[in-house]
Amino acid sequence: MQNNFSIQEIVKATQGRLIGKIPDISSISPHQICTDTRNLQKRDLFVALVGKKFDGHQFVEESSEKGACGAIVSESIYPPRRDFFLLQVKDTLRALQELARYHQRKLSLPLIAITGSNGKTTVKEMIWQILSQEYPVLKSEGNFNNQIGVPLSLLKLSSSHRLGVFEMGMNSRGEIQRLAEIVEPHIGVITNIHHSHVGFLGSLEEIKEAKAELISLLNRDPTNWLVLNHDSEWTPELISKARCKVITFGIGQGSDVGADNIQNHQGVMKFTLTSKKGEIPIHLAIPGEYNVSNALAACAVVLILGVPLPTMARTLSNFQPLPMHSQIYLLGKYRVIDDSYNANPESMEQALKLLKEMRGGRKIAILGDMLELGEMAEFFHYKIGRLMGELDIQALFALGEYSYKTVVGAKEAGIEEAFFFRDKKSLIEKLLTFLREDDCLLVKGSREMRMEEIIDRLRMRLCSST
Repeated sequence: MQNNFSIQEIVKATQGRLIGKIPDISSISPHQICTDTRNLQKRDLFVALVGKKFDGHQFVEESSEKGACGAIVSESIYPPRRDFFLLQVKDTLRALQELARYHQRKLSLPLIAITGSNGKTTVKEMIWQILSQEYPVLKSEGNFNNQIGVPLSLLKLSSSHRLGVFEMGMNSRGEIQRLAEIVEPHIGVITNIHHSHVGFLGSLEEIKEAKAELISLLNRDPTNWLVLNHDSEWTPELISKARCKVITFGIGQGSDVGADNIQNHQGVMKFTLTSKKGEIPIHLAIPGEYNVSNALAACAVVLILGVPLPTMARTLSNFQPLPMHSQIYLLGKYRVIDDSYNANPESMEQALKLLKEMRGGRKIAILGDMLELGEMAEFFHYKIGRLMGELDIQALFALGEYSYKTVVGAKEAGIEEAFFFRDKKSLIEKLLTFLREDDCLLVKGSREMRMEEIIDRLRMRLCSST
């Protein structure tokens, strides 16, 4: 009961106006705050969010029919039934966010926020898995890293948790600022600053400034911690903005948490973790030097929290990537790197380097468009094609609107087997006739390209025939 909201608390947190008769309820659990009538249960409080393609006010009556106790709305509407109340606010999204902030303040738990262009989901999962060896920890699920997802994740916090770890995404200025205001983290991580969302923000400088919005919130308490990537050119400037404590991680020399003697043993990254609290060998069961950097970021956070080095080493040795994040597996007679969740120029480069290192036959890249690059889209796609020639990738199957430039760059770099497609069906048909036993495939593209559908169709065709 101590985690619940009274009706009066909900009114106070949202600055809303009550309309209609309050049902006979003493309190509402944070778990009962619902934004989707498909998931709504009896006695839930429905929040009528409004977006570019949806308006939750159209579902208020449905929420009532399903047994909701009331709804938070921003329009003047009548309660659908006598025992159903409305809480009218100026902005329903802000009301949801204020409820989440009110809730986390009541619990007053240490919270960790992670942002960055690449690696934030992996870092979040690593932190959560390591900390979970010590005590109950809540993490944000899946892609719940935006203005709606973060507050919904915060509302799942309870007094049974000791910590919370949350991912924060953005595609415009002010979004990290707002998310940090809601979470009020004690530890903030900026994994890196790359070209994702450059189409929205215009430059790396603007992306850096957007990520740096986290720092102003951390600066409210000098005992808070900022965790930065020592290998980033932006780190000295970010450190100069900090008035809280700072710890750095990195593969290069000079970081507080570093890695010595990095070796790649058939997809297992071996290195020695170095820190002021000692050294320990790490066997990271996922490939790529970029994942060494992700592991160092996670270790920097848990070192702040006093987790023993052996606990870190043991947990990381068993860490498995999330689906579509640098997964390596066999698909029939072929080895596949499934990195299909998302893509930007820097992560595409790292994935191609991983493909080059794979043992096996020909190296074949199956690449979809990298989106949200704005006026720089054609330049970056062309650059990736040129890079493939430098890495001696044997073949390219490119899909989308901008990827024809990847083919142009690849052909200019000497890759003769470079093909461009506008639909997945044509790509798959050509690929099936092209494949040879022991080929190595990389599948990657931006989220909207849904490149995992290519893997699903290949699995159906290749695995059913073996």
